[in-house]
Amino acid sequence: MELYQQLTSPLDEPVPEPQPDPRRAIEQIVVDPARSLLVAELDGQVVGTVDVLIAPNLTHHAQPWALVENVVVAEWARRRGAGRALMLRAIELAREAGCYKVNLISGNERTGAHDFYRSLGFEAIGQGFKTYLFER
Repeated sequence: MELYQQLTSPLDEPVPEPQPDPRRAIEQIVVDPARSLLVAELDGQVVGTVDVLIAPNLTHHAQPWALVENVVVAEWARRRGAGRALMLRAIELAREAGCYKVNLISGNERTGAHDFYRSLGFEAIGQGFKTYLFER
């Protein structure tokens, strides 16, 4: 959970009341056959994580698509291969599931991450939008 704190600051997104328990979310993710929570370790310590969702699809000849979310590697462990290994495994999972694409969204300010994703063959393809479902 400490790694995820690098992804957002308390000011980035509203927090619902009561606050959801992240342990409960992890319990749900690990039993969901459409989800894979990948972790990378260095020297016995978790240094990175990627969450992969394989979603059924009605277009593209009913081929599923994959969403990669919550990509994070501890700052001190970056440029040591953990992020690349996580992303390559996420892509492999998508390929094994017959997905026609892998999507991910990265905040505009994360230019270093954008360079990393491009190095893996990803390309920026559009504009992302979001709306909040509860008050800020």
